[in-house]
Formats: sequence, C-alpha cells, structure tokens
Amino acid sequence: MKAKKLLFVIMLLVSTLCLAQHNSSIVYEADKNGKVLKGNLKKLLEHVQNGRSVRVGWMLPIMNPKTNERTDMWHWTDAGFITVLNGHVFAQIHGIFQQGPGFENPPSVFLASDKPDSWVAILGTTGVMRQKFTQNEKMVEALKNSGFTDEQVKEELKKMEIMKLRTRWVVQ
Repeated sequence: MKAKKLLFVIMLLVSTLCLAQHNSSIVYEADKNGKVLKGNLKKLLEHVQNGRSVRVGWMLPIMNPKTNERTDMWHWTDAGFITVLNGHVFAQIHGIFQQGPGFENPPSVFLASDKPDSWVAILGTTGVMRQKFTQNEKMVEALKNSGFTDEQVKEELKKMEIMKLRTRWVVQ
C-alpha cells in the first residue's frame, strides 16, 4: 500500500513538472521603437541562448477604409530562425500564404495570394519588421479603393517592406 502511495506521489510530481515546463509566458514586450513595455530582454536572450522555443507576436495597426477608424490586428507565429546580434533577438518567420483583413461584420481574413511563401519577415526586439511579399491585384485594388493613386500605391507598398511594430516574445 505504501509503495502505491509513493508511486502515486512520484507520478504526480513528474507530471506537474512536465506540465510546468510547457507553460508559456510573455518574457518580453516592446513598443514600435524597441522600448520595454513588459518583461526583460536579458531574460529573453538567456532563453534563446539556452535553445528554448520562441513565439513572436506583433501588432499591426490598420485603417478600416470604410470607417477611417484604426484597428489593431495581432499576428502570432513560431520564430523559425533566430539571430542574436548586439543584445537583440531577431526572428525570421517562415513563409506563409499572404493574407489580408476583411472589414465586414463580423470581420474576416482572406488569402491575398494563392502562392505558398508569398510573405516572409524578420522581426526584432528593436521593433523593426522587414518583410517581403508578393504584390498582387487584391492588395493594389484595396489601396486604390482607399483613395491612393498609382504612384502612391507604389510608395505605400515600398514603405511596407520596413515597419516599426509593437512586439511580444513568448518562451515555451
């Protein structure tokens, strides 16, 4: 009987430790200029250097063309390839099907491209995102419908390649 109780206690401890290791928490959050909002960059660096899995989230402020109201859209993904440089973490995001927001009620998200890997990015704890994407008709049309001229569309798409965004970094 004592052996069964001891085995139960050991199993309970092991399962509790295993579950505790799978908990995720925001280790670092920064504004679009890389200023700390929450957490500790040194802790994030320590986790990265120890090979922990990292997820990154970023807030993309978008303008609803129908109401001219700003909406905050959050994206989350696994950090596919991580670089540490001068005390900052940079996460390369695996290519995805490019998507865009729909402003219907209820809101939606649509695939802007039928090509895999049509959007890739590198996000840094500095707040900077560098992205490459396939320009397509839906994207150009959405900008033109918002009142942009052909020249403004080209300028806007070029500006979108480098953006400053609020980021959240989670260690798993």
